[in-house]
Amino acid sequence: MGGNLPSGYHAITPYFTVADANRLIAFMTEVLDGHVLMEDRCDNGRIRHARVRIGDSIVMLNEANADYTANESQLHLFVDDVDATFAQALRHGAAALMEPNVRPHGDRMAGFRDPCDNTWWIASPS
Repeated sequence: MGGNLPSGYHAITPYFTVADANRLIAFMTEVLDGHVLMEDRCDNGRIRHARVRIGDSIVMLNEANADYTANESQLHLFVDDVDATFAQALRHGAAALMEPNVRPHGDRMAGFRDPCDNTWWIASPS
């Protein structure tokens, strides 16, 4: 399984359906150093499908509509600096779930909800 992947993709790719795709894209680019790979928009300008690269991974997303309702997702992301990323997320409208701290398994971690109600757990290995 996963032997026929497009270049740059992993076998599992997160997919968000959110009420405000533009806001999530802005959050991922400003806070998580994401880079928009593609945007496909409907005639009304809403995001039909988009792809954002964060680190070595790609996140796909679309704007909620009558056929695809918004849902909350939860992801774990390794970052270079948990404290700086956490602070940046809060400056861009995220709500704190867990302040940066060293967890029993050894990683420094923090958690926040982005402005589209998705949960992000960020970590740096010790």
